[in-house]
Parts: sequence; C-alpha cells; structure tokens
Amino acid sequence: MKNSIPQVYDQNLKRLGFLQNAMSVSYTLPLNSLYTAGFSLPADDPKNEFCQPLNFVEIYDGAERVELFRVIGEDLTRSTESETAYTCEHVLATLLNDVLFKYHQAGGVGVYTPEVLRYILDHQEEPLWQLGQCDFKRQFEYKWENESLLSALFSVASAIDEPYMWTYDTTARPWRLNLIRRGATPSGAEIRYRKNMKEIRRTKDASCLVTRLYALGYGEGDNQLGIESVNGGRPYLEADTKTTYGLISSTLIDRRFESPETLKAYAQTMLDGLKQPYLSYEVSAIDLARLSGGGHDRFLVGDTVRIIDQADSITVDAAIVELSKDDVRGAP
Repeated sequence: MKNSIPQVYDQNLKRLGFLQNAMSVSYTLPLNSLYTAGFSLPADDPKNEFCQPLNFVEIYDGAERVELFRVIGEDLTRSTESETAYTCEHVLATLLNDVLFKYHQAGGVGVYTPEVLRYILDHQEEPLWQLGQCDFKRQFEYKWENESLLSALFSVASAIDEPYMWTYDTTARPWRLNLIRRGATPSGAEIRYRKNMKEIRRTKDASCLVTRLYALGYGEGDNQLGIESVNGGRPYLEADTKTTYGLISSTLIDRRFESPETLKAYAQTMLDGLKQPYLSYEVSAIDLARLSGGGHDRFLVGDTVRIIDQADSITVDAAIVELSKDDVRGAP
C-alpha cells in the first residue's frame, strides 16, 4: 500500500517522492515531549537526494499516519550492504527556530492560558503553528528571557495542576497545536498476559519520595510568596504517607505563582505525585490492531490502559507515557 510508505517533502511541503525502499522505519512518541523517528535507505538509492536536512518526512505505521517529521541527521555506513540512516524530529521542533528575545512577561490576573499560548505563537517569524483547542483557563503569570518558543510553550503547561496532553494536527498548514485535559478513565485497551503481552518490567523508585513539601512563589527573600496565609500558618504541606516513610522534606520554588491559593493547589498536586515510591511499567506487546483494525486493541500516547498479569498479581490502570516501534515495516 502506497500510504504505508514514508513520503518525503521539501520545505514548502511539496512532495518529492515515496521512499519505497525505506528500512528500519522507527518512531518514539513520548507524552508531552518531542517525538522522534528514523529510517534507512540503501546507499545507492537515488531518493537519498530528497532526504536533505530539514526536509519533511511523513511516517506511517501500516495504513495509520504516525506524524510529520523533519530530517535532522544522516549517517552513511559503507559495508557489503551499505545504507544511509536518517534521524528525524517532529515538526513541533520548528518552534525551536524562533526565540523570545530578551525579557518577556505574559499572563496574570485576567489573562488566561489560551492568551498566553497565543502570545508565544505570535512571535513566530513564519506562522507555521496556531492554537487549536485549549481546555485550561489558568491566570498564571509567566516570565521568559531568551527562550525558544517551544521551551516557553512547555513551561506554560508545566504549571497546570491537572493531567494534560499536547496534541497536534499536521495534516495541513498552518499546523494546529492543542492543549487538552487528559482523563484517567481507561480507554478500553488492555495489555494482558497470554493475549498480547510479550514482556513486562515493573520498576519501583523511592529516590524522589517526599512527605513534606515547602512551597514558595513570586518574590525574593522575606517577601517571597508562601502558603502560610491559606494553610493555617504552615509554610509546608504534609503527605498522609509520612507515618509510613517518615519525614522527607523538599522545597518547591515556582515564581510564576502570585496567588497563595493557586500555589498551594499546585504544591498539593506535586506532593500527591511524590508521596509514594514512583512505580512504572515497561511492556512489550503485540500490536493486534494490525489484525483487528483498531478499537480496544489500539494503543495511543496519553491513553489509560489496563495491564493484567495474573502470574505476578498485577492489575493496574496506567497512562501510556511513551510508545515506540523499532521497525514498522519489517517487524510491525
């Protein structure tokens, strides 16, 4: 199928060709971070000339379009089977091309999250991106100095005290950027031992465990914002796991907050995520969606899936924070 083959475009998004000889087509999609991809071509393939730095490549997984990337690296290996390997990054990286030069300030009382995001995007030299959906209306104040637009965008979302997710529509320009609320309700997809699970690894890490969190916001020294006025005079929050793990203190300093109420709410969200040892799962699974056509067999970044391994007494609902495939054409 032609639409399962990577396609390469010039910087004006004029299609240069189909890369039908592409090998080892891979991608990695981390939640709320920059996607990456890669592929190889035989060294003597004439279409290597199309894969110039910063040209665009559309990657497919079967008939599903993964995303639009741009070429950033090339590595030629000469041997009995010579090939050229290309590394790519998601087109969101075009926001690294522009900066908020010198000092900038946006947000605060009466100025909501969508307006702050548009302020950042308005500093593109070429308007490649525009804001689509934004599910949040916070009134946080932000300050930047000589930061890339991408770094500034990510900093806006990092202050939100709910699970969030960046999504993209890169099927037409200008591309659309969405900041949406990420739900904790399972999507219906599951990874089950003896069904689609090949391997599971569970990791527990207590190195970042915190049971008491001091919170500081805008200002300096004795004038720095704290939460005492809205927290019974105490400058810290304590977790209900203190009796289990003992007193483990840390300090949260985030000068974007000028309201003690919002600073306290954010600090509570952070403490809730730090009060237990961090538990993560790494799972290798068979992509049954290739056979079933999707539905509950399809895995998407940001979805909450149910992991079931009765042999190790594991039944847990967990968000997919990274999805990767090493070879979507040769070993899908």
